[in-house]
Amino acid sequence: MLVDILGVKVNNMSYSNTLNEIRSYFSLNNKEYIVTANPEIILHALNDVKYQEIVNKASLVTADGIGILWAAKFLKLKSNSYIKSIFQIIYTGVLLIINPKYFTNIFPERITGVDLMQKICKEANKNSWKIYLLGGEEGVAKKTASKLQRRYKDLKIVGFEQEPDNKTINRINESKVDILFVAFGAPKQEFWIDKNLNDLNIKLAMGVGGAFDFISGKAKRAPQIYLDLNIEWLFRLINEPWRFIRIFNATFRFIYIITKFKHQMK
Repeated sequence: MLVDILGVKVNNMSYSNTLNEIRSYFSLNNKEYIVTANPEIILHALNDVKYQEIVNKASLVTADGIGILWAAKFLKLKSNSYIKSIFQIIYTGVLLIINPKYFTNIFPERITGVDLMQKICKEANKNSWKIYLLGGEEGVAKKTASKLQRRYKDLKIVGFEQEPDNKTINRINESKVDILFVAFGAPKQEFWIDKNLNDLNIKLAMGVGGAFDFISGKAKRAPQIYLDLNIEWLFRLINEPWRFIRIFNATFRFIYIITKFKHQMK
């Protein structure tokens, strides 16, 4: 089933269902791509019709971020005034911390880009699927490849590079790759995949944002306590204050836009 969040159709699937779906791609003769939709991607899509079309054409759009689970639940709560909606925001905000299972009846769980990428690599390791890494800052793709190959001993990473050039498509195709991970950040990675998918001889492409940074160790992931309390954004704000605008948009601005949309639906 698809859940509409500000015009983006998000699949309400668990990790298990998602991996089953991905396995099925390898028995087909299609080219598939995955978008891991977080609040930033939803807001980009809201303001860019072309980008929204690209996201909605994806084979899978996963709920990457607790904000997506919150929005789906919040939009279902009945409200006849902004005052009532403010109380609902406070109420659901508290529940995010003390009872996160309250938000899992629409989406069963978050499916983050970095975690899904690693689960796909684990499947690739078992099934001899070939991986190509594209993007990240200088040296990060190479370090990501090294970390993944240490973790998954038989993983076939057949290429990695930072910035695409006019021979990148040829190099990817010559590598006989199955899965292409693109780490340009949204929306650039989705635009690039959409533009080049027809020319790529692959089974699956996936935009992974900052996943290379986390896997390589360039960026520190939030400790488990932050993840459990659904306040990963706070950890990132403390450790990366220069991301304030992005974090503000993904939290407070996203809440405001969702609330405004909720009352326009009446």
